[in-house]
Amino acid sequence: MRELILDNERTITSELKRMQVDPEAYSIFIKKAKYMTLKFDSLSCAQVNVLKQTALICNADAAIPKSAYRGGRGKRYSVLLFANLREIEKIEQRLSEQPWMEEIRKQLAAVIADHKEPSLKIGRRRYAMNRTYLMGVINLTPDSFYSGSRYTDRSIIEKVVAEMTEEGVDFIDIGAESTRPNSMPVNEKEEMIRLKRVLPLVSKLTRAPISVDTYKARVAALAIDHGASIINDVSGHRFDQNMARTIARARVSTVIMHMKGKPRTMQRNPRYKDLMREIYGFLNERMAHAIESGIDRERIIVDPGLGFGKQLTDNYVIIRRLAELKHLGRPILVGHSRKSFVGNPFGLSPENRLEGTLGIQTLLIRNGASILRVHDVMEAKRVASLIDLIIR
Repeated sequence: MRELILDNERTITSELKRMQVDPEAYSIFIKKAKYMTLKFDSLSCAQVNVLKQTALICNADAAIPKSAYRGGRGKRYSVLLFANLREIEKIEQRLSEQPWMEEIRKQLAAVIADHKEPSLKIGRRRYAMNRTYLMGVINLTPDSFYSGSRYTDRSIIEKVVAEMTEEGVDFIDIGAESTRPNSMPVNEKEEMIRLKRVLPLVSKLTRAPISVDTYKARVAALAIDHGASIINDVSGHRFDQNMARTIARARVSTVIMHMKGKPRTMQRNPRYKDLMREIYGFLNERMAHAIESGIDRERIIVDPGLGFGKQLTDNYVIIRRLAELKHLGRPILVGHSRKSFVGNPFGLSPENRLEGTLGIQTLLIRNGASILRVHDVMEAKRVASLIDLIIR
């Protein structure tokens, strides 16, 4: 006897073929191999116990608080459901017979529906998330944390865009205001001047979709007019109430990022009671707001915001548990490149964090990242291509 690591559909299918299993049964066994742990919060005592018993009937299991067996009037409880995809389907079907369990059934149905890799619409093109995409960084600021990404001269920007394109970049992200910790905000007029000078040039030099990193709606509108097809908002459309509507009217794509606080204050002892729950809840709520504002769901990308209002170890938890965000059903973008959590434990400056960045990149791809925001396109492309070859 030996344990098998059947970590993707191709591996599972290959093993089933080798054993000459009936192809009609492939889909059943693929679902059985996809095991999940789902957490439900704020359930009544009755809901907790019904979910527990239903799970057991369907050959799954659920962990519930000891006090939930006896119950208490008005008390709410959490549940951990341990099940594979096939068992989740069975539980969802059984709960459909109990109208008062409808909200839980809907949540399970959403898990089943979101199991497939999402696609992303940018402009008229649809991107299948079947490989890792790279977003190259160009900062038009004199104070970005990494000196190697600061470009203010047009001739140098022209050279960098040409290099990124040749090295295989998929998107180019341009920022005219630094959002590093403790950074001072840039006024709207100055941000617009910086972008106006560069965006038309970059649009002519590359066919890669251009993303603009801004949280100001008027700046976003100008960027869109000058060729941007993605708006990367570190505030998750919170700092400017007109942002979501501006994006919706233009029918462009957007990155919704989680951040605690504002760039100037976000690293002043940020604290979380339940880190991943808070990030998931924030992104889910901001996605709902975006969709209500008219943004096409397929044009939304989510970003957990590494380094934005996070303590050192928070970043490591997010990297390790990134796959939890896949249930949002949208492509996950991560900006990890040369950040402090890569180098600070070893006293390394941003200029000396390439190896750590590439190592973390491997974990991010393995754990569900679809788009990586990077400073070093050539090196990141080589690593991503190799990891994709192995796991995708």
